[in-house]
Amino acid sequence: MSSRPTENFAEIMRFVRFITSCVGVDVYDKNFRFNKITAVVVTFIFIYITCTIITMINENNWMFTVQAIVMGGSAIQGCNKLIVGISSPRKVYEVNHHVFEIYAEYEQQPDPRFAEALLQSCHRLRRALLIVGISYLVGVTGMVFTPLVATKLTGKLNLAMHFHLPGVDVNTEVGAWITQGAHVICLIIGGLGLYAGDLAIVVHLLQSFVFADVLRLKVDIFNRYVEDPEDNQSESYIVKVLVDIAQFHQIYLKFIVHCNELFYSIVSVQIATAALCIVITLFVLVTSEWPGGYCFVIVLIPNLYIYCILGTLLEVCNDNIMYEVYNISFYNLNVRQQRLVWFMLCKSQRSEVIVLLGVMPLAVSTALKV
Repeated sequence: MSSRPTENFAEIMRFVRFITSCVGVDVYDKNFRFNKITAVVVTFIFIYITCTIITMINENNWMFTVQAIVMGGSAIQGCNKLIVGISSPRKVYEVNHHVFEIYAEYEQQPDPRFAEALLQSCHRLRRALLIVGISYLVGVTGMVFTPLVATKLTGKLNLAMHFHLPGVDVNTEVGAWITQGAHVICLIIGGLGLYAGDLAIVVHLLQSFVFADVLRLKVDIFNRYVEDPEDNQSESYIVKVLVDIAQFHQIYLKFIVHCNELFYSIVSVQIATAALCIVITLFVLVTSEWPGGYCFVIVLIPNLYIYCILGTLLEVCNDNIMYEVYNISFYNLNVRQQRLVWFMLCKSQRSEVIVLLGVMPLAVSTALKV
């Protein structure tokens, strides 16, 4: 692992781009276009939706229909993420490129604390991506193998998903294995797609701590300068540093606004569908037999809480930034300089947050209310 923050961040992004490339939506490529892999993924989504609807009609069983609709909630999440990725690749690229520029700029600072803060951010990001990945891996693996184990133990056919292939008889051994194979492919594509969509939000929202750490160090260096009575303090230099801090704070606020505009629909759809699907899945597990449903819940719960935890972390980051603005050595400044600090204080007290469905902030408390 490299000791340079930019190289660490580039390694993380290579992994992220590998996952997004697997589902044909490498939006971090400046020249991204709809490609063959994207077409294959869209085709499988269309096949899944079509076959599920036909199977629900043929089965004519309300509990089967409910189970199929519940799994369709994840398909809605995946389709929404795919649409956002295909329709806004330039915006995603620009936000990510802006983050990389911040890493490149501040790792060159003579104060080693900047590089340490950036490295800590990379380590934090690696852990977050690993946790999210494990949750999907456990859930999808369980959904693949649980029906197979249940079929082996009970002698009754249990399918991973709720659709049959046209012309394939699931009551025969060959037909059952063909259907299970199709279900496994859809689950893998679906899991990768959902994970790829989550990566974009996790990678960018966690960068709020980079802004907070850099601002903290800027304020600390500034305070040391203005509070040192032995320095021949230059008023023009003080104003220059204050303007630099204020501009960096404005960059952070714009970054959050861009993230909110870009990821608003993804967050809203995922939280709403995950909450609804959890309730319905628990009802189905209590009232009927669905071995794969237990593993599906393992996927749904992180779906609900991952974004809410990120929203809470963003609120914590906003509070940290507001504290750092308050921490500026206010009484060592003249009136003209203090006005600039007042301006930053006003802006920091009204920081942007990610909004859920346009009515409430994204936070863990919101998930508990849902």
